[in-house]
Order: sequence, then structure tokens, then C-alpha cells
Amino acid sequence: MAIQANALPPSLVAELNELKRRMTALERKPKLGSVNQPMPFSSYQSPSVEGTVGPEYTHTLGLINTTGLNQPVVIMQVPFHLPWTSSGIPDVSVTVWIRDLITDGKTREFTIDKTSDFPPPDNGFTRRLTFSWIHPQPIGFDDPNEWKGFVINYRVNKRQTVDGESITVGMGAPHLVTGVPLGTYVEENTDGNPRIDGMLTPTDGGPAQWG
Repeated sequence: MAIQANALPPSLVAELNELKRRMTALERKPKLGSVNQPMPFSSYQSPSVEGTVGPEYTHTLGLINTTGLNQPVVIMQVPFHLPWTSSGIPDVSVTVWIRDLITDGKTREFTIDKTSDFPPPDNGFTRRLTFSWIHPQPIGFDDPNEWKGFVINYRVNKRQTVDGESITVGMGAPHLVTGVPLGTYVEENTDGNPRIDGMLTPTDGGPAQWG
């Protein structure tokens, strides 16, 4: 004799509905953002970043597609360098932060200026601005978004004209964009903990990485 659907206990019906919801969510989500899997990044920039100087102007370095990100922490490093001229490091400056396109939450801002360079004789070489962000984007089975992203924003604080060319801090596409589980690194923070070079210290006592 067939079992009637209305004969099932309400608790079992609820469990079956929850299982169906989870399976639907799994089928919908692209498989991106797993541990140590880089996420897609598009860069809109030349080495010396573009944009008008002033606190009222917000510019975009690029966009990180985080659709399918299933980890609560994103690790990112943006390479930058200070231009070098015959008279030394020019007085240039930009302020950088990451913004979530879903919640509009953002990291703490970080300003790169001529003091951010390596000391001589290594000045002018590439350094990295590191973020370890406990981000506010929804993740998991309850995430209804079909598309998500982070945007890397900046302001140009100072430019200098050298040989007829207006220059400032140079920035490029990130060396590393990846999601990791909460509690993987000591440096994780809800403000992104932006810092230059930025060693990552595993909480399990392992050796520091990406220094």
C-alpha cells in the first residue's frame, strides 16, 4: 500500500523541504571561491592610476567577481610601486579600500604615499597592499544572489608632473584573491586589516605565508 503524503509526520515533511531547498541552492551556485582558489579579476588601469585629484572623486581600480564565494574571509594583495625620478620619489599619494557591492560595506581605507616605498637602495620596486577581510557578503545556502562582487576603490590625493606627464602611485591587478574559512589567519579582521606586504600567520601555528 502506497504511503500517502499527508500521512507523513510534519517534522519529516519539513526536513524533506529543507533538503530540497539546499539541493536547489547547490545546483544554482557556481563552484567558485573555494579555499585557495583564485577568483576572477578584471583591471581597468594603467600602471600609474588614473583619476582626478580630490576627496570628492572616487575611482575604480577593478572588479572582483565573487559569485559563488562560499568563505567568510577574503585575502587580497594589490601590487603597487612609487614612481622614481632623477630628483627622488615624487610627492604622490592614493587612498585604497575594498567595497562590497551587495551590502555596500567596505574595508578601512589605507593611504599609500612616498613613505610607503622600500628604503634605499630598493626604493621603486613593487610592494603589496594586503587585505584580510571578514567581509559582509551573504554566503551559504541562504544566499539568494545570482551575482556578487567586490570593487577596489581609490582616491588620488596627490599627483606630480614629471617631464610633462602627470603621475601618481602605480597599482596593478592583485597577486592573490582567495576565500578562506574564518579563523585561518591571525590577521583576519572586519575592517580588512590593510597593511603593506602583510605576512599571514596561520592560527594552527604553521609558518607565516605570503610575506
